[in-house]
Amino acid sequence: MIRSKSELVVPIREERLGTVCAFGGSGKDLVQCSRKGCLKNRDRSFSQSSACDEMMPLLNAAMINDNVVIAHSPVGCSSMIPGVLLIHKTERAIRGQSSDTVKTISTNFGEHEVVYGGVDELEKAILEAENRYHPKLITVISSCAAGIIGDDIEAVINRVQPQVKGIIIPMQCEGFRSGAVATGYDTFLVALMRAIEPPKEKKKDTLLVVNPLTISHVNELEIERLLAKAGIKVQYFPLFTDVANIKSASEVTGASTLCNLMSNLFLINMEKKYGIPYVEPPMPVGIEFTNWWLRETSKLFGKEKEIEKVIEEEEARTAPILREIRSKLEDKRAFVGFNLARTLAIQSLIEEFGMETAVSTGLEYSDVYGLEPLENLNRRSKKEFTLQIGNFQHFEWVNLLAKEKPDVLVGGIEYCSTGIRQGIPVAPVLPGTLYVGYEGAISFGKELVRSLRNPAYARKISARVNLPYRESWYSQSPFKYIGGNK
Repeated sequence: MIRSKSELVVPIREERLGTVCAFGGSGKDLVQCSRKGCLKNRDRSFSQSSACDEMMPLLNAAMINDNVVIAHSPVGCSSMIPGVLLIHKTERAIRGQSSDTVKTISTNFGEHEVVYGGVDELEKAILEAENRYHPKLITVISSCAAGIIGDDIEAVINRVQPQVKGIIIPMQCEGFRSGAVATGYDTFLVALMRAIEPPKEKKKDTLLVVNPLTISHVNELEIERLLAKAGIKVQYFPLFTDVANIKSASEVTGASTLCNLMSNLFLINMEKKYGIPYVEPPMPVGIEFTNWWLRETSKLFGKEKEIEKVIEEEEARTAPILREIRSKLEDKRAFVGFNLARTLAIQSLIEEFGMETAVSTGLEYSDVYGLEPLENLNRRSKKEFTLQIGNFQHFEWVNLLAKEKPDVLVGGIEYCSTGIRQGIPVAPVLPGTLYVGYEGAISFGKELVRSLRNPAYARKISARVNLPYRESWYSQSPFKYIGGNK
């Protein structure tokens, strides 16, 4: 069957935002290229690994309460789910929600489905989800195999929806469509708009905040605390909330996000459809970026004076503690690695501690979320820093770590093992790590101090690990394989 066209097939980020998935140089180089209009996406002649667009809807949809995720794919595409089971269990527990597990079903594409299509298996899976779980929401995640054979997922959903009480939402995110993994965020959030209902009433002074999987509840509580002091209430969307919360998302006064990389298209569409004004400041990490986030958000409610009072109080309260932390971290050099929005926010925090950024990395870059924060950091950084953009290119990371020899690696799980194997202490940002807002600055600053105090673990691990790279690789440019413009 030929796949039907749908508003849920979102434009890829390379086309919509001019996203770049391969860059190597300095932060200043990237800004100059962008301002001159010569920043273009490029290919790598060798690419070691990459994340897939399908990963974002699959993992995020699994965190919506009373939802069954159907992976319309070979069973291997669901292999990422076990990796987030602990996050799901922990985050539900700290929110006071009942202990439950992620509910997933795979249509288990085999040779027959790849040749003849898997729509029959998809219909069986949807009905099985209804009979087994009686969910309020079923999300159907497409895959490369389903996209190549042309399965008409929406036709199947339209046919079986009368037999299912919950809402069925397709998320068409075939991994081959885009090299920018954040296209999967667009697919996930825009698809969920199908469940949002027209507002029955407007909630006064209520902010819809898009919450990414990488920011746990302890960080949400910090944002709630700060906004409550200015009389602003928060409604998080969509993770670890129920379907009723998703349906009422149109009733808020304004909208923002805790990760300005993931939510741009969703916020644009919410403004078009429901007239909800929005802002997209950088992630509220570190004092400067937290103040930036609060000030931009306050404009949605006309509460600029109230927020300035909050900022003044919080800065006065935390300044002595942060000065003490700075005295222990000043002049240390760091390698920072996450998606670029979080990298730049964490980099802002470590600059406030007097540290030097040796290397910043990101999976992709777009001006819409990266240009202003990057210009800000170029002005504030003690020295010019290297910027690497690439979708999980470990071979470039190990080269940069060997060349720069930072004192600490600050990164997500995917980066930390690389640093430890090279004898570099790590300060990981894990599920449950508090790093947002003023309390997050204090908490993560103390974590950095602890990580630098005892580097023995990383050194002992590196002495027992042989990396799979020839010595000649470390003498070459880490960006050797980044080719010409597409």
